[in-house]
Amino acid sequence: MADEKLARAQKVYQTLCAALDARNWKYKRDEENLRILCSARGDDLPMEINIAVDSNKQLIILLSHLPFIIPEDKRLDVAIATSVVNNKLVDGSFDYDITDGHMFFRMTSSFIESEIGNDLFDYMLMCSCYTIDEYNDKFLMLGKGKMGIEDFLSND
Repeated sequence: MADEKLARAQKVYQTLCAALDARNWKYKRDEENLRILCSARGDDLPMEINIAVDSNKQLIILLSHLPFIIPEDKRLDVAIATSVVNNKLVDGSFDYDITDGHMFFRMTSSFIESEIGNDLFDYMLMCSCYTIDEYNDKFLMLGKGKMGIEDFLSND
């Protein structure tokens, strides 16, 4: 069973690489761990994107660490804002650790008994990049105190 799961995961990983190649994306491959590291540039902040194919859980996991840390005095406001944003998202979510101020965007997709194609990866990349780009600067401004929680909530 473990060999079958690994074989499926490797096939999904190869499909992911082919999808990125078709888009002419530059990326770093880690074939041993079935991981890819790539980046994108939105309207403001850069986006580092890690994609892993988990053979045990049969999941594709896209994770993007936002390039800033929320200061302690703004962490409660950002926690509230994160909850409000996540409630509105159709797919993916922002993960926020209030203890250390780190934020991530995460999107997952299961490939259990599924045939995965380029369209799924296109969707995951485009939806994630759009969502991250839409909110990363707002979270940063809130964390820096350049936007208040009331403004954040009224503009979202």
